[in-house]
Amino acid sequence: MLRSRIVDLQVKVVAIPLKKTWEISLYAATHRAHALVRVVTEDGVAGYGEASPAPAFMGESGYTIETVVLKHLREVLLGENCFNLAEIHRKMDRAIDGNTAAKAAVDIALHDACGKSLGVPVRDLLGGTVRKEIPLAWSVGLQDLESSVAEAKERLAEGYKVIKVKVGKDLDKDVRLVRRLRELFGPETPLRLDANQGYSPIDAVTLLRRLEGCSLECFEQPVRKWDLEGMRYVREHSEGVPIMADESVSSLHDAGKVICSGVADLVNIKVGKVGGLYRACQIAALVEAAGLRAAAGSNLELGIGEAASVHFVASQNALSVPCDLLCGTELHARNVIVRPLSVENGLVRCPDGPGLDVEVDEALFA
Repeated sequence: MLRSRIVDLQVKVVAIPLKKTWEISLYAATHRAHALVRVVTEDGVAGYGEASPAPAFMGESGYTIETVVLKHLREVLLGENCFNLAEIHRKMDRAIDGNTAAKAAVDIALHDACGKSLGVPVRDLLGGTVRKEIPLAWSVGLQDLESSVAEAKERLAEGYKVIKVKVGKDLDKDVRLVRRLRELFGPETPLRLDANQGYSPIDAVTLLRRLEGCSLECFEQPVRKWDLEGMRYVREHSEGVPIMADESVSSLHDAGKVICSGVADLVNIKVGKVGGLYRACQIAALVEAAGLRAAAGSNLELGIGEAASVHFVASQNALSVPCDLLCGTELHARNVIVRPLSVENGLVRCPDGPGLDVEVDEALFA
């Protein structure tokens, strides 16, 4: 049996400014508090994790993660075998309910440590390599129409495969923007809408009817996360536009409910939202078993969280939809790793080195 005990666990919260205001229907922000976790094993291996949830999105923040990890999770983790991930998740769930972002930061750090201990990339711990290169989508936040158009043009020129447009605060404005983008880019450019729970079921359907003929790739989280019947209504009246669940799937149990209820065609599995890589892979298996597909999105994580998402997508069959998982690095003024992952022609390549294969700025933990 593989064995290496956890001998230390640290948390550091780093508040980093954004290059410009990031706005979705739920909130607007000028900076983000990132919770970084450092796990050290008895063999001297250090593994790193990260989570950066927006409080309005998930009910957690970098600061709540610090408290949860230090006051509730640390004591049940010290002395535990870092390879015993199923038992670690059981203990974390017994120690405190919910708080899936805090658990994700720990989980990612443990996977990084396990990969480094074995000398293999994290994706090998998750099932191996399904794809080495991952096609990317780009998210355009809420802003004025001309700024949105300019940003979409820039990212398409860089090779991004899908433009994801944030909507949900002003129906008329949303219609004007999407029609403008479709006119400019023609029918071949996939356009994905993301309301981040911003619409009522009636307004979501009204939007789709007013955008009839705009050939939408999918409509992400049109209604409140708890309103599965509302999501069912949107799906039944979407005129063939696939519906993607995001905030409605914040845990393994949420995923089971959404899939069994038949209210979504696609799922956005965010590693930092659902409890980490262990839980994300369980959800991916549910999605695959149901014959659905998934994408992996961003909570605006920086290099550690982004790398975790890349390894996840590289290892799972169900993650065949272009993913907007690399927004954080582009939107922040600085990073927490020395060499961020690079994008070439709208693709990101999964690293091959041990663990997550990122070099963390150790000064952050000084």
